[in-house]
Amino acid sequence: MIAALVALGGVALLVVGTMKATVWAPSDTVTATLGAHSQKFVTSEIGSLALGGPRLEITVSGAGSNPVFVGIGRAGDVDAYLADAESDRIIGLDQDTSTLISRVEGSDTGETPDPAAVDVWSVSSLGQGKASVTWPDPASGQWRLVIATDGTEVAPQNVTLTWTGAQISNPAPTYIATGVALLVVGVVISVMVRVRDRRKA
Repeated sequence: MIAALVALGGVALLVVGTMKATVWAPSDTVTATLGAHSQKFVTSEIGSLALGGPRLEITVSGAGSNPVFVGIGRAGDVDAYLADAESDRIIGLDQDTSTLISRVEGSDTGETPDPAAVDVWSVSSLGQGKASVTWPDPASGQWRLVIATDGTEVAPQNVTLTWTGAQISNPAPTYIATGVALLVVGVVISVMVRVRDRRKA
């Protein structure tokens, strides 16, 4: 009975470990969206571009064929460009609800130059109705994101950030190793019991 229970436990752990290594394997992709906003700019807190992983794809779309701008620049340059312009700033990530946490910053609702005409971006994209950029984890420096139209209208509403490449901890190897060990122990115990019984007979 003991041998059978130990072996059965090993088989169960092997099954769970295999499932966790395949069907139940944790994903290294994190996707989150931004809720509705009414500011002309969406920007990000320093460090928030790496909230879910080292590589980030930003996809943005707006109404109709209105211009959509996405750019990433050094924090100091972005601060100088936005000045005190009112913006919706991304400050965190709620992975349970796949939503971005943000707060309104600034108070100036006056005119700010068209971001597409400003030379402060390390990477940027301008499109009609939609735009996207891909951002690797930089070796050094502080960076901020800016999403807008032409700086005169409310920023595009559909904002999705997708991170990949995060270090994910998967317990599958531990389950499998433990399962194999228990299965071997169960078989050994079973063999020893049979040998003992034969000797007694």
